[in-house]
Amino acid sequence: MIPLSRVLAEIDKHASAAKLRGDDQSIRDSLLAIRALCDVALSEQVEFRSVAAPIRVEQPSSTIPSVSSGERMKEDGANGDSLFDF
Repeated sequence: MIPLSRVLAEIDKHASAAKLRGDDQSIRDSLLAIRALCDVALSEQVEFRSVAAPIRVEQPSSTIPSVSSGERMKEDGANGDSLFDF
């Protein structure tokens, strides 16, 4: 894991370089590097959080029969087994 202080130092270095350079392409290159550094830092934080505090998802109890159960749903006004019967 890369320390956030190191990422911030690199971002600061690229921001300073962007301020010193006058041409648009160099500024865009520095901004792209800053974006990449931010993506790395944020993705590592997401991975760290997911390992440290797993999210518990509760399965809602469903009264609608699932497709895999083999049961067919009966509905008023339906006149056949086809999906396209109205």
